[in-house]
Amino acid sequence: MRPRQHGSRHPGRRSSAAILAGALVLAGLAATAAEAGRYHVTGSIAAAGDGSASGGGYRLQYVVGAGTAGAGNAASRRVEHGWRLETPAPLRYRFRLEPGWNLCGAPGISDASIASIFRGAAGAPIKVGGVQYHAADGSLVTPAEADPLLAQESFWVFSYWGGLGEPFYAVDAPQPDDGSRWQDALQPGWNLYSPPYVVTVPGPADGSRIISVWRWDPAAALYEPVLSPRLLEPLQGYWIFVAPTAAP
Repeated sequence: MRPRQHGSRHPGRRSSAAILAGALVLAGLAATAAEAGRYHVTGSIAAAGDGSASGGGYRLQYVVGAGTAGAGNAASRRVEHGWRLETPAPLRYRFRLEPGWNLCGAPGISDASIASIFRGAAGAPIKVGGVQYHAADGSLVTPAEADPLLAQESFWVFSYWGGLGEPFYAVDAPQPDDGSRWQDALQPGWNLYSPPYVVTVPGPADGSRIISVWRWDPAAALYEPVLSPRLLEPLQGYWIFVAPTAAP
C-alpha cells in the first residue's frame, strides 16, 4: 500500500539556499580531498612549522587565504602549488532511469526544462509521459514539459527502457556546510521528499521525529524500508513519516 501524504506543502513552495562556492585545487598531486571552509582542495597539504601531519583526508580548520599562485596560508597550514578559482563551481546532476516507475527528486529548482533533462544522448526521451508530483490532497499533478523540476519535491517518472538523461544544474540547492538542516523541511505525517545532499537516516537515539523511511525499488516494483544509519541520496525520492510535534 502506498503511504499517503498528510500535512504536506504544495509542490514548489519550499525555498533553497546557496550553491557550492569556488574551489582551491592543487596541481600534480595525489587525488585525496580535504576541505577548508568553502574551498575544496585535492592533493596533499604540507605542515608549516607546528609538526602536524598532513595529506590523506586531512581537514583544514581555517579558510585558505587569497592568492592565485604559489603558497596560500591557512593559519599554520600551507597549501603548495595551489590557486583559487574566483567564480562559483556549482554541481551538475543527471538522472539515470531504470525500466518501469522511478521515484526521483531534484536538489534545487532545475535550470533546464523537464523535457530537456529527460533526453538521452541521441535526443530521444528516456521517459514516457510527464513527471507526476503528489499534491497535498493525495492527487497527482503533472507539470508542463517546459517547466523546471521543483526543489526537494519527489516525483514519479516512467521509462520503458531506462537510460541516462542530460546534465542540469540545481539552482540554489542547499549544501551541507551552509547551516541548513534538511529535517526542518519535513512536516508531520507522510512527506514525499528528496534530499539536497547525502544525509543519514537518524536512529532512535538521535532525538529525531522521523519514524519511518521507505524507498521505491524500480527493479522489484515494491517499497523497501530504509533504516538507520543508511544514507538518503540526491535525485532519489523517499517517503518519510514524521511524528507530530510534541505538546509543550
